[in-house]
Amino acid sequence: MKHPDTDAENDHLTRIADQMNNITEKDYWDNFWIHLSLPCRVKENFSNDHIISEFLKQYVPSGENRKIALEIGCAPGKWMIFLNDELHYSAEGCEYLESAVKITRQNLEMNNIHNAIIYQGDFLSYDFGKNQYDVVISLGFIEHFTNPEFIVWKMCTILKTGGILIIGIPKFTGLNYNIAKYIDKKLKNKLLPAHNLKIMHLDFFYELAKKGQVKPIKITCRGGFEPALYDTSATPFWFKLIFHGLTIIFHNRLSQIISSEFYSSYILAAYKKV
Repeated sequence: MKHPDTDAENDHLTRIADQMNNITEKDYWDNFWIHLSLPCRVKENFSNDHIISEFLKQYVPSGENRKIALEIGCAPGKWMIFLNDELHYSAEGCEYLESAVKITRQNLEMNNIHNAIIYQGDFLSYDFGKNQYDVVISLGFIEHFTNPEFIVWKMCTILKTGGILIIGIPKFTGLNYNIAKYIDKKLKNKLLPAHNLKIMHLDFFYELAKKGQVKPIKITCRGGFEPALYDTSATPFWFKLIFHGLTIIFHNRLSQIISSEFYSSYILAAYKKV
């Protein structure tokens, strides 16, 4: 994505940021973080965590000599911990809500990462000064906005030339859409309205690369069906039986290897800034 090179362009992009809609309300996230149990780390038996961790190991080079990585939408900090412990980066984070920053700090301290830098504020308008990062990652963030292209542009402005950009989003299309659509009828905090479903396809991520500044390394659907994404507690018995059957069919190692766009639970993209 082209970087603005004039004050007029900067002002124009700032107005775009001001007009962007955050699909997810503040109360949704405050409620989410309040009920999260700590400590929280990457869980290899949770298929989404497993496929993301393997993807990061494959496409993010080792952060020897304490290179710096920034996670956008970092709460509760489990990927900051992963970047620190597994890939040897000095990990920083950015979060909008005080509740999210608070729980992230608590989680990092509980996992022996002390005095980590966490920027609190709206990423779109936050001034990172002259900071440039070796790696910028965003997992489960851009799909909560109506104009995610601008968010990705902002990520590129703080990424070093040659640096790696990782973007991941859950995929509520295909089988996942139909499941979530029914479950949402039974829930107060609904899943689908909190997400931008229009970007949940591979073509969107290829189009991002075409707009310049980043070269795609890998863009893919990953993982099998992930039952842990759904709260079926309020659904009737017949639906629980169907859900259990789908879990048996699609939540297994073979389904993860095939990674069909019909049922896969996550989209992952790795880019290099040129």
